[in-house]
Amino acid sequence: MLRILSLFILIGIFQRVEAQTSTLALADSLFTIGQYDEALNLYQKQKPKSVGIYEKMANSYRALGNLNAAIKAYKQAIRINPDLVVAKINYAKLLKVNRNYKKADSVFTDLIKQYPNQANFYYELALIRKVSKAKPYHKLLLQSIEINPNHFNSLYELALFYYKYKNFKEADININKALRIIPKNTKGLLLAGLNAYALQNTKRAIVLFESLIESGYQTEQVYEKLGVCYIRHKQNQKAIDCFKKLIELDDKNATAHIYLGRLYNIEESYTLAEKHLLYALLLSKPDLSSLYQSLGITYKQQRNYKEAMRYFELAILENPDLVRSDFELANAADNYYADLDLRIKYYNIFIEKYKNKPDVQKWINLAKYRISDLKKEKHYKQTPGNKP
Repeated sequence: MLRILSLFILIGIFQRVEAQTSTLALADSLFTIGQYDEALNLYQKQKPKSVGIYEKMANSYRALGNLNAAIKAYKQAIRINPDLVVAKINYAKLLKVNRNYKKADSVFTDLIKQYPNQANFYYELALIRKVSKAKPYHKLLLQSIEINPNHFNSLYELALFYYKYKNFKEADININKALRIIPKNTKGLLLAGLNAYALQNTKRAIVLFESLIESGYQTEQVYEKLGVCYIRHKQNQKAIDCFKKLIELDDKNATAHIYLGRLYNIEESYTLAEKHLLYALLLSKPDLSSLYQSLGITYKQQRNYKEAMRYFELAILENPDLVRSDFELANAADNYYADLDLRIKYYNIFIEKYKNKPDVQKWINLAKYRISDLKKEKHYKQTPGNKP
C-alpha cells in the first residue's frame, strides 16, 4: 500500500515538472517571436522562480521597455546567485541607461576586481564614467587596450576622447588602429575623416569621406567637409556636386549656398552665383522682428513704456503682421499716455487691422475688453459731480 502511495506521489511530481517544462518552452518560444507580454505572463506563473526565470523575466521587461522592472528582476537573480556574470553585466548596463551611474559604476568595478583581465569590463566602466562625468575615463580605455590591443570599441572611444580634446595626432594613431581591425566601420571612418580634416590631411579625408558616401552614409557634415576638401584641391566641379547634394538634404543650409555662389563665380556662371549668394544672404539675415519684440516685452516688464513702444514699432516695421507686437504696442500706449481717446485709438487701430483674421480673435477680444473699460473710465470722468 505504501509503495502504491509513493508511486502516485512520484507520478504527480513528474506531471507537475513536465507541465512546468512545457509552459517554460512555450514562454521561450513566445519570447523568440517577439510576443514579450505573453512570454512574461507565463514566466511570472512559474513557481518556484529560479535564477533562470528571473533572468528571462528581466529580458522580457527590457524588451518591453520597462527598465525599472527589468533592473529589479536582474537584482533578484543576482541575489540568488551572486556569481551570475552575464546578469551582472546586463544589470549594470540597464542601470546606466536608467542614469543610475553610481550603482552601475560599482557593479563593473566589482567585476573588474573579480576578472582583472577582461578588457570589455574596463571599456564598459569607461562608458559609464564618460556619461556620468564623475571621474576621468580614458585611462580605463588604455587599460582595456593593454589587455586586448584589438578591442575596436576601446580604440574608437580613445580616439574620440583625443579628438574631443584636439589631440589630433593621438586620435589619428588610435582610429587607424581601430580601422585596421574593422576597415569598413562607419563610425570609425567618420571619425578618421573628421580627424584627417582637422589635421589638414585633405587627401586622406577625401578618401575616407568618399568611402562613407559609397557605403550609403550621406550626411550634411560629410558633404560639407568633402566639398571643402575638393575646393582645396581645385576640384571645383566635384565640390559643386557635393554642395548641391548637401542642399538636397537641407535647402536652408546657408553655408552650402555661400560655397556654391563662390564656386559658380570661379566657373563664371554668374547667374547661378547670384541666385545662391542672394539666397544665402536671405537665410543668414537675423530675425530682427523677433529680437525687437523681445526687447519691447523686456522694457514693458520694467514699466519703461516709452522704450517698449519704440521697439514694438521697430518689430512691426520688420514684420507688419507680427500680431503680438501690434497688441503689445497698444497695451504699452495704454500704460504710457494719459489721454483716454489716444489710448482707445491704439486698440481700435489693432482691431481694424486684424478684424478679418479668425486666428487673432483672442487678441481682438482683449482689445475690445480694454476699450470697454477705457470708455467707462471716460464716461465716469465726464459725469457731473465726479472728480477727475
